[in-house]
Amino acid sequence: MSKHVFNKTNLFIALQYLSARKKQSFLATIGVLIGVTTFIVMINFMTGVNDFLDDAVFNGSPDIIVSAQAKENATKKSFSIAINTIENTGKIDSVLRKNQNVQSFAHQVISPAILISDTRQFPGSINGVFAAQESKMVDLERRLVQGEGFQSLSKENNILLGISLANRLQVSTGDHINMILPNGKNIQLKVSGIFSFGITTIDNVRTYVSANVLQNLLGENDIVTNVHIKLKNRDDVSLKTDVITVIDGVSTEDWKDSNKTIVIGNKVRDILTWSVSFALLLVAGFGIYNILNITVIHKRKDIAVLKTIGYSSNDIIFIFLIQSIIIGIIGAILGGVLGYAISYLISTTPLDTSDFIIVDTYPINFKFSYYILGFWFGVLTTIFSGYFPSKKASKVDPVTIIRGI
Repeated sequence: MSKHVFNKTNLFIALQYLSARKKQSFLATIGVLIGVTTFIVMINFMTGVNDFLDDAVFNGSPDIIVSAQAKENATKKSFSIAINTIENTGKIDSVLRKNQNVQSFAHQVISPAILISDTRQFPGSINGVFAAQESKMVDLERRLVQGEGFQSLSKENNILLGISLANRLQVSTGDHINMILPNGKNIQLKVSGIFSFGITTIDNVRTYVSANVLQNLLGENDIVTNVHIKLKNRDDVSLKTDVITVIDGVSTEDWKDSNKTIVIGNKVRDILTWSVSFALLLVAGFGIYNILNITVIHKRKDIAVLKTIGYSSNDIIFIFLIQSIIIGIIGAILGGVLGYAISYLISTTPLDTSDFIIVDTYPINFKFSYYILGFWFGVLTTIFSGYFPSKKASKVDPVTIIRGI
């Protein structure tokens, strides 16, 4: 017998054993297929949900918010009884421009207000923005349901509304609503656009008007109440410390502080998804192990004959290991195809979430890396499942088996 384990004769014998027991080979392949399919579907779905929430909540909101600290002895002139203003915006801007992790930042003027339509009225908070700055923070164009985006705020007395708030006020683009501020001043605004971030808790309260409009109504032409910051690396929020250290009279809040429930929920879903998915592949691996182990038992006489004519232990290991590799590759490929098909069907299935989340179908993530991971994990599972029975088979004593024939 040749000393080379990986030769055509060994491969031929392995293929013969594989085809001779078609039922066992089929069941083992189905086990890998189901394991990989379930892994891909679960990963696609759970990460799709996480990505949807991240996109709706985090990408539509700042990573860090700088605001003025509440003043204990607020004077009663102008609107200071309602909101606090940042006094050192120039100094804050200087710190932000020097920081390498800052992607963009925008000033805002935020004030309580009452919005009144022809049929409804609701109290809320108005976001006065500088359109050029805010457009770098929020990609509102792809979230528009009706009308125009930030560019419409360059025209006088326009307002952008979240879709849930617009529905509550029973207005659409082109309609007019009145806005009353805490200082008693009011103005009529035209609804120039309606947007949706997909989360009702955001779409129910988010509004955008020109910061200049609010500044004029509040009697101050250069006031800023908040500075919103987007980071290149969202996980690095050390900028908070830099701002507080350099600038007095301000407070900071990062995305982790304001979205603790979502952050914890994402971690729990990730742990659950990966744990269950890998567990399914391991269960499939044990099934393959049992099938290949039975194959070894049934082939003990053949193994004894092979060893008596010069086949080495490594030859025996290769013959049975190649069977598990073939099963793993075929099962993993079919599992990837079926996983994609099921994921696609789920992504086109209508989803009724009432009013909490605005989404037409189930969110699915079709990352190619998950298919590669599922393929290799499926193949490696079968390799390990096939190795141990083949190792056992290589230690068979041919004399003992032949005597029992």
